[in-house]
Amino acid sequence: MARVAFIVTTCHEFEGVKVLSSVLKAAGHQTDCFITSEESDFRGTVARWRPDVVGIYATTGQENWARPHVIEWRKELPHLKVVMGGPHPSFDYENLYDEEYVDAITKGEAEYAMLDLVEAWSASRSIAEIPNVGCLSDGIASMHPIRPSIQNLDTLPFPDVDLFYKYPFLRQKRVMQVHASRGCQNNCTYCTVPRMKREWVSGAPGETFNRTKSVDYLCDEMTDIRARYPQFRMVNFGDAALNMRRGWLEEFADKWPREVGLPFACNININYLDEEEILLLKRAGCASVQFGLESGNEDVRMRVYRKGYTDEMVYEIPRLLRKHKITFRTNNIMGSPAETLEDMFRTLEVNRQIKPQGCTVLLYRPFKSTELGLEDFDAARVEESRDIGP
Repeated sequence: MARVAFIVTTCHEFEGVKVLSSVLKAAGHQTDCFITSEESDFRGTVARWRPDVVGIYATTGQENWARPHVIEWRKELPHLKVVMGGPHPSFDYENLYDEEYVDAITKGEAEYAMLDLVEAWSASRSIAEIPNVGCLSDGIASMHPIRPSIQNLDTLPFPDVDLFYKYPFLRQKRVMQVHASRGCQNNCTYCTVPRMKREWVSGAPGETFNRTKSVDYLCDEMTDIRARYPQFRMVNFGDAALNMRRGWLEEFADKWPREVGLPFACNININYLDEEEILLLKRAGCASVQFGLESGNEDVRMRVYRKGYTDEMVYEIPRLLRKHKITFRTNNIMGSPAETLEDMFRTLEVNRQIKPQGCTVLLYRPFKSTELGLEDFDAARVEESRDIGP
């Protein structure tokens, strides 16, 4: 049995960490999660828990945040192993060369990669060739082959929400974070999804990238959570889009109000949304939705970002949402090299016209894990000496 400590810097419920923990616990290991902002003595608290393995969640720009802690922990815990997972190590293996810091990385979905890794380390076995795991081989960073992704999400144990709800800030919120699916229908160039679809699947016959939990499993998951945490009054679905699979919303609209009964907010993909599905969302208890407008210029949105949203959709879906009294928010990107200043003002104007109840505006950042980001690096549009931040 191993003790596995997950460490994160953001006070947020990470679905991946929750499921990794539940899989490890089901196999008899002990787990906990430590959030930097919620611990008065983060380094000391983790050290006193005496983990055998530390799991670091890292996005690009924050991949080295835990290094000073790990160096100190290794002094007190010489047996400690460190694995890094998340978006950054899934596409960039450079941290493996820092042997004082990282012993292994995981790529893509890591539930059973993490389990195999922890059990190999516990038994002092080699980790070479564990699928979805990367390590140094003869001084070279290498990634082992990808295993088939989990096609039936209902076979997984319920996410371990206790990891995060031990913290009052997260436990006392009125809104809980839940996921009903994995994947995304789109292939936006500013996102990692196109590369994920190529690199995170094994190519096994019948394997699909987009998968959805059954409605029955999802309702049972909610019943399990609410039995221990009845104070929550709303759900926020963190999926790329709740309308991931045709026909799923119909069953969801029938069972969710009866078996769960909580209002919810979610992301939607307006490429695949019509008035019938908006009515199903309303019947299920949807209070608010969010979608990515990204640019008010249709050419930038369609040709450069490959978002797939025509201007007709951008104006029609908000009209239908207002008709059925569902509030909505938009996500927007500013500062892409593909845009002119006029394009950015067009984004403001389109938002003004469709009248969302809220807007999220993010400054464009070029990441090598995205098609558009790679294009920017290849065209020498990026000053690589500058720290892009977390």
